[in-house]
Amino acid sequence: MNAPAKPRPASGEPLRRRSIYLLPNLFTTLALFAGFYAVVQGMNHDFERAAIAIFIAAVLDGLDGRVARLTNTQSAFGAEYDSLADMVSFGAAPALVMYEWALRGMGRIGWIAAFVYCAGAALRLARFNTQLSVADKRWFTGLPSPAAAALVAGMIWVFNDYQVKGGEVKWFAAALTVYAGVTMVSNIRFYSGKDLNLRRAVPFWMTLVVVVALLAISIEPSHVLWGLMLAYGVSGYVLWFVMRWRTEAKERQYQHIRDAIDAGDVTALARMLHSTPPDTVVNGGGRSLLMVAIEETNLPAVELLLARGASRDHRDERGLTALALAAEMGFGEAVEVLLAAGADPNVRDASGLTALDLAEEHGSHDIVAALLRAGAQSGTELGDPPGA
Repeated sequence: MNAPAKPRPASGEPLRRRSIYLLPNLFTTLALFAGFYAVVQGMNHDFERAAIAIFIAAVLDGLDGRVARLTNTQSAFGAEYDSLADMVSFGAAPALVMYEWALRGMGRIGWIAAFVYCAGAALRLARFNTQLSVADKRWFTGLPSPAAAALVAGMIWVFNDYQVKGGEVKWFAAALTVYAGVTMVSNIRFYSGKDLNLRRAVPFWMTLVVVVALLAISIEPSHVLWGLMLAYGVSGYVLWFVMRWRTEAKERQYQHIRDAIDAGDVTALARMLHSTPPDTVVNGGGRSLLMVAIEETNLPAVELLLARGASRDHRDERGLTALALAAEMGFGEAVEVLLAAGADPNVRDASGLTALDLAEEHGSHDIVAALLRAGAQSGTELGDPPGA
């Protein structure tokens, strides 16, 4: 007797896809294999091969995402698989190899240092996944795990070239391992390079730089690659100090405007706006004059700045707009004024929260009601943003 035919989906109902994209996931699988190979070689005390395998995994990890974007084969499966593979290749593998090479003889301090690195990689990957749709693509928050793994593996590779045993530099190894683990979960920003367009023409000098870099790597791969990773590993802190210095200079430059807002001197503020654009960023948090006026709960200054054309869409380093900041502070009058001026209530911050989420979080019922009347939704209701 023939089996009954399975019911076909209704017209227009898409068939559920059970397949996965081969090409990007093939690169991810190769990166996972390289990480596993590094673990095996570390257990066999072949540390040079283990270190090289981690560098190969880092290269493959950089390729899988770009291949997926270039071929338009991104998928939720690929993102999850890549994250799990990264935990093996750039979390467990470097920690285990470093432990076997230098940290084993340190007893409790050794395995704690290795665990700090491993836990840092796990937390870094989890944070990256949760902030993927709202983070600034130009920057990584914290040292990316492939760079941290290369920082650790590079030390092993270079010192192995000089026949230096791990036990001889165990304290330096432990310090570097902890540094990499802590920096992964820090809020220090590192350049991502994701804004570089490989299909766009580049200046001739950039081609020369690439050629010279490849030539240097081919001559002394261990030294050059570790040197690059060391430079990248401290670049975030250097950038932080430079930005902090610039921020303090900017705050001094605009202190008189901030003082006028703080004192509620709208007349003086209006006079200063003749020479200062209303969207000027005046502090280290990336906040504009409008946001400073909201921080000082100065409603007349808020109204003046909006009348002078201050942007309602400017976002600070947390991804907050002026409306979200007012909602977070419970500044109901500013929320009403901003909504009347056309502020979008459904902009999410770096954590994926909207103004409505922030108002509910702080129990500001009047602000919640005003936002709902303006069509506000929570981050959960909005779902994934387009292109996420």
